[in-house]
Amino acid sequence: MKSFFNSLITILKKTWCWSLLCSLLIALVLCLFGKHIAIANTPLIETTTGKVLTVFICLLLWASFNLTLWWLAKREAQKEENKEAYEAAQSELAYIQEHTSTLKEKLDAAIATIKRAGLYGKLSNNVKYQLPWYMVIGPQNSGKTTLLECSGLDFPLNQTDGHYTRDIQNSQHCEWYFANHAVLLDAAGRFFDLHENELNKPIWNRFLKALHSKRRRRPLNGVILTIDITTLQSPDESSIEVQARYVRERLQEIRHELNSDMPIYFLLTKMDKVEGFEPFFSSLSREEMDQVFGITFNEGEGQQADKIKQEFEKLILRIDSQVMSRLHDERDVMKRAELLQFPRQLSFLAERLALFAELAFTKTRYHQASHLRGLYLTSVPAPTNIHTDSSTSNIGKNLGISSRVLPTYQHQRGFFIRKLLDDVIFPNSELSTLNESYEKKVKLKNIAIYASSFAMVIGLGSLWATSFLNNHNKQQQLLELAGDYNQNIVHLSPLAPSIELLPTLDALLKATQIYSEEEDKFPENIAGLQQGNTLRTAANSAYHLQLIELLLPKITSELEYQVTNNQDNREFLTPSLRAYLMLNLHEHLDASYLKQWMGLHWSYVYSGSATEQNSLQTHFANLLDIGFAPVSLNDNLVAKSRKYLREADTSALVYQQLKQDAKEMDLRDIKLSDHLGPNQNIFNHTNTLIPGLYTQEGYQRVFLNKGLDQVKQLIDENWVIGLSSDLSTNEIRALYAEVEDLYFHDYIRYWKEAVDQLQIKPVKNIDEAILQIANMTGSSQPVLKLLNLVRENTTFIDQAQLASNAAKTTKKLPINTKLKKVASLGLHSVEERSQSARKAVSNQFEPLNLLLTDKAQATIPLEDALVVINELSGRLSMVKFSPNPDQTAFKIARDRMQGIPNELNDIRVMAETLPQPLQQWWKQISNNAWGITLHHSRDYIQMVYHDKVVTHYDVALSGRYPFKNSNQDVNIADFDEFFQNGGILDSFFDAYLASFVNKQKGKFEQKTLHGHSLGLSRSFLNQYNYGLTIQRMFYGSKGKEANVSFRIAPFELDASALQSTFYYGKKKFAYRHGPIQKKRFTWPITNQRQYVSFVLQDLSGTKVVNQQNSGPWAFFRVLDKFSVNRYRGNDVIKLDLENKGMKAKYLIYSDRTPNPFNRKILTNFYLPKRING
Repeated sequence: MKSFFNSLITILKKTWCWSLLCSLLIALVLCLFGKHIAIANTPLIETTTGKVLTVFICLLLWASFNLTLWWLAKREAQKEENKEAYEAAQSELAYIQEHTSTLKEKLDAAIATIKRAGLYGKLSNNVKYQLPWYMVIGPQNSGKTTLLECSGLDFPLNQTDGHYTRDIQNSQHCEWYFANHAVLLDAAGRFFDLHENELNKPIWNRFLKALHSKRRRRPLNGVILTIDITTLQSPDESSIEVQARYVRERLQEIRHELNSDMPIYFLLTKMDKVEGFEPFFSSLSREEMDQVFGITFNEGEGQQADKIKQEFEKLILRIDSQVMSRLHDERDVMKRAELLQFPRQLSFLAERLALFAELAFTKTRYHQASHLRGLYLTSVPAPTNIHTDSSTSNIGKNLGISSRVLPTYQHQRGFFIRKLLDDVIFPNSELSTLNESYEKKVKLKNIAIYASSFAMVIGLGSLWATSFLNNHNKQQQLLELAGDYNQNIVHLSPLAPSIELLPTLDALLKATQIYSEEEDKFPENIAGLQQGNTLRTAANSAYHLQLIELLLPKITSELEYQVTNNQDNREFLTPSLRAYLMLNLHEHLDASYLKQWMGLHWSYVYSGSATEQNSLQTHFANLLDIGFAPVSLNDNLVAKSRKYLREADTSALVYQQLKQDAKEMDLRDIKLSDHLGPNQNIFNHTNTLIPGLYTQEGYQRVFLNKGLDQVKQLIDENWVIGLSSDLSTNEIRALYAEVEDLYFHDYIRYWKEAVDQLQIKPVKNIDEAILQIANMTGSSQPVLKLLNLVRENTTFIDQAQLASNAAKTTKKLPINTKLKKVASLGLHSVEERSQSARKAVSNQFEPLNLLLTDKAQATIPLEDALVVINELSGRLSMVKFSPNPDQTAFKIARDRMQGIPNELNDIRVMAETLPQPLQQWWKQISNNAWGITLHHSRDYIQMVYHDKVVTHYDVALSGRYPFKNSNQDVNIADFDEFFQNGGILDSFFDAYLASFVNKQKGKFEQKTLHGHSLGLSRSFLNQYNYGLTIQRMFYGSKGKEANVSFRIAPFELDASALQSTFYYGKKKFAYRHGPIQKKRFTWPITNQRQYVSFVLQDLSGTKVVNQQNSGPWAFFRVLDKFSVNRYRGNDVIKLDLENKGMKAKYLIYSDRTPNPFNRKILTNFYLPKRING
């Protein structure tokens, strides 16, 4: 047990454990007592959700606390583990910083030395550029320092007393040598051999950057590269390659960091290590020792390894040419042997030198070529004693002679160095140039700096000038506005309308806006003499005073005018009286309502003056913002108006207010086109709008949630009409029910009108008809979308839910306890009345709603109706893709006209089972297809009519006699073929027109089926009727050949006439005064001469009348010569023969009616080209 408690105590001591217990304890306290913690009387932790959230937050904070502790502990542990690495890194960083600081100090000291000395020019920042700077670089022990110390140059600013300037054995940093014509920077060998110590690389780079920062225009004028000749003598070429790559790296670093392209002077040092050098040059005078021994390249030559090798070999040839003379002068046999080896040793170096140059200086894909200016050979014999003799130094001091020129062997003089520096390197100091890109960058930077400085000067000056001018201009504007105000206020009439106040008020408002508080923060407004605060306060005071003295009385009088002139209009009297009373009863003042009401008033009074309306709105809003004292009202007018309003229908007022509130809410009006989908183009009138109030959303958000609110609001606003706000239960119940009756009456009206207005669009051709049906029954199915939209907005939620919502709404009403009780008691009765009103909506649209299932799918009746339409689409497609669409359509139309049912009849039968407006839509679809079918049928009939009727008519009948007065006769055979029973005219009628026309009262009339006919023109039907009359006249009911039997009888013969004779073929019919007899003839004359003649003779036998003609139509042509008139009915005509006062008359009797020999029927006949035109 003891061990258990020890373990428990151990666990409790752990941070995670005791912190968890503390967190749970805090969470428990908050859950128990959190309900007493409140902000703005709202408890923070009262609900179950709040308590759970509290526990969660406490555990989250506990977890965050422990994670933070774990992270801190882990970081400390890592610190201990990495302590040695950290200390090493810190040590390396300190080493780098220390050496970098030393180099920078030396650089600063060098520049300061130049400036202080005054040796190189006047003291100025440009003195550091007056001497060229050269950097001497090379591997360690390559003779850099010795080269400078033994160069023979005078370094006046380097302190010397006969000794070397510095230790030539080991250089750790960079040292500066100040010669008379240049500054030489001796870089330590460790900065060349960076691979030996990586810490030297950042020191080297930082030093180059520091050098560049001090001498940006030309950091260096050249680089003197020293390479020990023993490097090239090495038998291992790989070591030469390594050394060459080090040279390339250093040169590229200098080029990159200094952004300069500078000449490289390649010096091979320690030439005395080459066998034969010392005996070859041992006899040189001092002047000869200072000569240049090497090659100076022209531009671009130093980048070619072959060129370097070639020039070096030429140098060897020159040396070789001097060997013989040196051999003659030399007596020592050993030295003579060495002399012979010297050119050979140099020749051995040529290949290696070319390899070194190619790797170090030439251009590669990744490196730029170095500007190798020259290759030179130098040597400084090793000194035997680095200390100068004291006696020699004293002599030099006494005589004022520099220790450099004292005749002593201790301070050795180098070979081929002095004139190389004085005559080659220093004079070419201008060869160093900045990189073009860097130079452009520097120029752009300088331009930017100068431009920025100039812009700053101009900007600050402009800012001050602008500020001063702005303040001056604003004060001038104030003076001008003050003048305008004084002028306007003098001419302002007390009876002027509100709009005439604008010049005065606008001037004052502009004065308040000249110095705005926002503009005070702008720099240009505080840089000058700002007087904004004082002037703004004065302008505001003047403006506010005139709003109260000028605008407020005008608004009061305008509202009073509205109340006076709306005594018979309750709809406008209530809001106008409400606004009028608000001017006095500030406890009821609603600024937003006043703004809106006056805005509506001004929009009506000053219609077309939008600017003036906006100005009045602005001034009125400012007046409401500053406030005003209660205004005295017309008490008699208020009393009269209240009495009238108390007589008003309260439910109508509540409903009117509901509609007004709906306009102010973000209710979405329903536009049918937004809900019918992409195939809505099958309908007309899809842009009908249903106000958002009369939608399911409007019902829920406005009526259901605000209905009782509006009743309460009306009760609360009884102050407008001077009544109490305490109503009985029955009054509230009745009022709410009446409002619902009004609402749902309009609800039904809007939806019924919107749905009923939708009509199926007419189509112009069969393609449109097929597409219309496809759109109607396709995937988007606009009919289903419409039915679903109707059902969503005409089917309300269950009544229990409605009662619950209404009860919740009632609880939210901020009314007194008594009114809450009344609303609660009347709720049940109100709901019964509401259910009845909602039921009226459901009943109205129930037939449409039953067409959809609960999942918004089509019911079986609707599916069947859509299937029938699809079948019609199939039939129309068959017509369209048939070989002869017009002929196929004709057969369909003919069969339907004959009573044979098809898909068109099926649609109309199905339509009778559907409710409106679907019934009308289905019929319209059928009518569209029927109209298109008849149109194609007419086209087909027209084609046949043209081919079979018109063509024959034009060739054989048109323009010929007897139809026209022409010399050409119609051939009787053609006449028979066209007019006979079963002939062209008759066959065409029977085959193509009989199904589409009826004959009523002797006239053809088109058959009309469902409002559509074939579309035959009246003139066509009349002419066709003439044609069938001609058929009846000449052929009877069954005749195939023209055959007219007629009788002719004399009717009258003049007393002075002898006789009249009628010749008809071979027959002769003569008449003299005596009994009248009738004689029968047959037309046309057959099997004999076709000759006809009428002859009238006087008593002497002279032919007074003699009209004759021949041919098939001879009888008609002879009759044309006389007067022919109907005598009795349509079957008898009278023929008058007259000439020179002598007369004879005949009667012609026909066995058919009308008489065929009355040619007017024939001449009136013509065949139209088109059946519909």
